Amino acid sequence: MPELPELEVLREYLGPRIEGRKIAQVWTSPKLSFLLRTPPDEYARQLIGGTFERVWRRGKFVIFDISGQHLVINPMLGGRLQWTKASEKVAAATVFRITLEGGDELRFLDTVKMGRVYWVVPGALPTIPGWAELGPDALTVTVSEFSQRIRRHPGELKNLLRNQAFIAGVGNAYSDEILHEAELLPLRKRTTLKPDELSRLYAATRKVLSSAIESIKAQPGYEPHKQDRSFMAVHGKAKEKCPRCGHRISELTARGEATDFCRGCQH
Repeated sequence: MPELPELEVLREYLGPRIEGRKIAQVWTSPKLSFLLRTPPDEYARQLIGGTFERVWRRGKFVIFDISGQHLVINPMLGGRLQWTKASEKVAAATVFRITLEGGDELRFLDTVKMGRVYWVVPGALPTIPGWAELGPDALTVTVSEFSQRIRRHPGELKNLLRNQAFIAGVGNAYSDEILHEAELLPLRKRTTLKPDELSRLYAATRKVLSSAIESIKAQPGYEPHKQDRSFMAVHGKAKEKCPRCGHRISELTARGEATDFCRGCQH
């Protein structure tokens, strides 16, 4: 699942390539058009001739401002945005293609058919499921906001970090990384945190997300639709050695999602 770091790098990558460009053609997959929350014919009719004005992000949503309206994408588990040429082979998982004047193309792919695409007028963003409940962005939340908001959530730390109403942008993978950086166990209750541990959690959130952004940007041959998380310390590294203490990384699985952590240095 793309999370804040992947989507932030995507935003920075697409911005200078797409802003100011005019849409020449729009294609939607007959088999995957159900992922669009606007009828495909209407969606295409309204987009053709429009101009990309801005690319921005809120939490795990990517938003394209096009001629005064908003194209909003929630990638969910398997959604990816691809930047390519119109002549490039079209993958079977392609949901839509937006062809720009000049031949460049923005495609949305979804291998698990869970993503959601919305085309809304100004003022209608709060009607998008999950939008109105979003907390402050995890990359820019202040320490005072973080400290105040965390008091409302008494549950386990991993679930807390993934709760978009607390802070927006963190999912399964980066919650593991943040808790490893903060040296805190994922199943620990928020109510057990001491002031210094709360400070570590906030600092770890900022550090992990910022460092991940830089790691992704540094990847040679970066392509938005490909996800390389080899830089991660514990997530996806079950049974490997912890890079901090050398202890074997543990993994718990629930509802098809893995939680990876180190019993040696997370407390």
